[in-house]
Amino acid sequence: MKHLASKAVAPDADRLIALMHRPKESFFLIPQPEKVTVVFPMRFRDSIDVVLATSFLQEFMEARRTAGLNNAPPCHWSPSPPLELKGVPAHALNANAGFVSFVIFPRHVEGEKLDRTVWSLSTFHAYVSYHIKCSKSFMHSRMRRRVETLIQALNRARPDVEKEKKTAQGRSFKRHI
Repeated sequence: MKHLASKAVAPDADRLIALMHRPKESFFLIPQPEKVTVVFPMRFRDSIDVVLATSFLQEFMEARRTAGLNNAPPCHWSPSPPLELKGVPAHALNANAGFVSFVIFPRHVEGEKLDRTVWSLSTFHAYVSYHIKCSKSFMHSRMRRRVETLIQALNRARPDVEKEKKTAQGRSFKRHI
């Protein structure tokens, strides 16, 4: 990335670099003369997390089209590995939630932006995981709230149990209709 910021061609340009950021998980850097492509294979243990991550990443990709994010790096999500990862061992490409690619241009790493860009890229998987957990928490709280309202409706629909009435002398009786 420093070579990209200084607009100097790295000696090992066009060579795929795999960076391990968690055990058995890595992301890939593909340096090129005018850009660096960063590819994240997205893996999750839980099938619900996979569904939420897929939806989140598709929306994440679409969010760049909003007016305020015109200068953000281009982002692409795909269920299959991008062509840049041709030749990578199959075990490194087993992603159950697809692949996210960012294309970093010199304008994204100029001056003080380099540290922020590197930090954002290195913590991207944690960012996605955080938002998935927040989404699950939000849905669970909504489901609990919905169950509580349904229980209240059931309790209101329950017929009143007729109480025994007492006479002035203290005797009880039940009215038969």
